[in-house]
Amino acid sequence: MKLPEVWDLFERIALYYPNFAADEAKAAAWQKLLSDVPLVAALANLERHARAERYAPTVADLRAGYGFSYDGPHIPDAEETRRMLAEMDEAAKRAVPPPAHIRERVMSIVRRRNA
Repeated sequence: MKLPEVWDLFERIALYYPNFAADEAKAAAWQKLLSDVPLVAALANLERHARAERYAPTVADLRAGYGFSYDGPHIPDAEETRRMLAEMDEAAKRAVPPPAHIRERVMSIVRRRNA
């Protein structure tokens, strides 16, 4: 999508959402994130959004179903899990208790909090 098309999109958003505000900086930022989305796709997403939502769409709402996809959080496989557990075991072996003055300070905070 080119910058003039972003302004066309903003005009359409403002028709559905009168409080929608746009300026040069917002147009440039949205154009950067919508540069690979055709205006026709963004308008279709806007219409779908406007039918169901009270608030103006975000860039993500207008990109829906186009380009970027999120597969969810990374889930480690068995080998990666074993490696992470081994690293945690090594870290536990190297761990040392806090100095006495730090421990006493923490305990005083805990006592005040529980009082």
